[in-house]
Amino acid sequence: MTSANAMRLKLLLKDDRLLQQQLSQCDSADQVIEIAAKLQLDLCMPDLLRMEALMTLTLNDDQLEEWYSTPYWKRVLISLGAMPERFS
Repeated sequence: MTSANAMRLKLLLKDDRLLQQQLSQCDSADQVIEIAAKLQLDLCMPDLLRMEALMTLTLNDDQLEEWYSTPYWKRVLISLGAMPERFS
């Protein structure tokens, strides 16, 4: 089950270009978790992993091929919505 806070972060990112840009520049889970904490959202690495795993359920075969050739950390950011231009 995905944490409610991970989903809240995803919803915030949907309409907040500045937050999308800030998260898209993150290089680690710790940085994303830090930003979430500033927004009073309690996230942990398993939450981020679940979001990435759930994203794979929405992709077709061609998208999955590209998905798995994308660096892992970028997949986490994409699944959160920090890089909405990818896989939409």
